[in-house]
Amino acid sequence: MATPTLGARRVGEPGPIFPRCLPLNPSPALRSLLVLLFPLAAAAPAQGRAVVPAVAATWPGNAAVSLPLRWSQGTLQVCVSSAILPAAVQGQLRGVRMRRPALLGEPPYAAVQRTLTVRACFTPTDPTSLGGALVANRPANLQVVAGPAAVAVAATQPANGAAPLGAEFLVVPFATPLPVTAGNLFLEFEVTDAPLTIGDAWVDAVWLPGGVDHGYATAIGDGTCTLGPQPLQMQWSAAGGPQRSTTATLVLRGAPPGAAAFAFAGIEPETRAPGAGYVGFGGDLAGIDPNLAGCRQWTPIDVLWFGTADAGGNYTLTFPIDPAVTQPRMRVGVQAGIVDFARPGLPLSVGNGALLMLDSAGVDNRCATVFFPGPATTSPWGAQVGLMPVLVLDL
Repeated sequence: MATPTLGARRVGEPGPIFPRCLPLNPSPALRSLLVLLFPLAAAAPAQGRAVVPAVAATWPGNAAVSLPLRWSQGTLQVCVSSAILPAAVQGQLRGVRMRRPALLGEPPYAAVQRTLTVRACFTPTDPTSLGGALVANRPANLQVVAGPAAVAVAATQPANGAAPLGAEFLVVPFATPLPVTAGNLFLEFEVTDAPLTIGDAWVDAVWLPGGVDHGYATAIGDGTCTLGPQPLQMQWSAAGGPQRSTTATLVLRGAPPGAAAFAFAGIEPETRAPGAGYVGFGGDLAGIDPNLAGCRQWTPIDVLWFGTADAGGNYTLTFPIDPAVTQPRMRVGVQAGIVDFARPGLPLSVGNGALLMLDSAGVDNRCATVFFPGPATTSPWGAQVGLMPVLVLDL
């Protein structure tokens, strides 16, 4: 069978960041089962809110940052270019929210409390001009908009198929709304619960290392639609981002060695209406077979591949991203699974989805983040261009 063509990692220490398809000839019965397989609509942001960067409005981040929750003491400075602020950011900002990450394998988070001060302003300062000196980075018009005050953050569970985005678990209303003026948005989060300790409450983030935007890849869903001891988890594994004219590489892990595997991909999965072979973006497959209750579909089946898991239980999928049949910033969904005869009824198990935005996420070097651990006023790592926490702005 000819190979078809398709029309942070986690942030951590050290530093500021704890940052080949095997074709088969499937049987007609198996192909029929898969076509049968394959409604959570992609919700627009609520009125009075805006998500930065825009790709994160309906997609999880692809990384996570430590501050302002995981560290008990330190400062996080973020500068976001006006070029990626949504048009809805007008009038005034009334507050900011942050989400917990939805990365594969994330554990539950316990409740935490942080003494937090938030400063903000709009400034001509360009994100790429930030350096490693806390005071020098501060614009002259930077003002306190919240705190210092104790902020209680409730315990949260990992995201799952029913709620693929992480919970908005840090909510900071501004005591005095910040007028929106010309310029770039500068935010500073200072946590002052000394001495410095490190917990496990990360914040959802988008990371394009060095501000080089070669497309965006992230996982969605949890991969728990399996009867095996490990989740079926698919992740992007190519060295660069999902660019047209390059080869996509994804790996499904957690399969039994030698298992018959399959993968499928589709264009614009969020906006595709349910139909033959597609129950909708994040839709539950229980309607196809009650034994698949809790299993989620993340993409329609525009292209289908078959293969075999290797001795380590990994199925590697590669395919060319053909520029003749794709467009820049096209959204692509990919999902994989295995034939699982231990499952009654339809003998299939499926992993999480992988979401790809081709060529560019529209972020580039238009954001930067600087971390200052504990009481330090000089960052040991300098500014991280292309990295920012996902910001949910209350308008």
